Amino acid sequence: MLINRKHFPPIISDNEELYFQHLIGVIESVDELSSLQITKMPYGYHFRLAPSLPKYNNLLIEELLKLHNLYGIRLDLSKSIKTSGVLSFKINS
Repeated sequence: MLINRKHFPPIISDNEELYFQHLIGVIESVDELSSLQITKMPYGYHFRLAPSLPKYNNLLIEELLKLHNLYGIRLDLSKSIKTSGVLSFKINS
């Protein structure tokens, strides 16, 4: 899995790193050839997940929702998932 982090400070909190590792583990369990871009924004994080094949989209969405419900994190999913083939979501702080 290819992971690209943008605009990250040199040191991030342990809780954030633990969340990112758990997120990466969930994504890799569904599609190990996908790519993930994580962008640090002033208000939170923006994620762009590109699956290796479109057939993984529904399963990835399901697993992402399970993970974020487990943590109690509100997830803002993009509305253009079907047309672009890329999952975009935000987590506001």
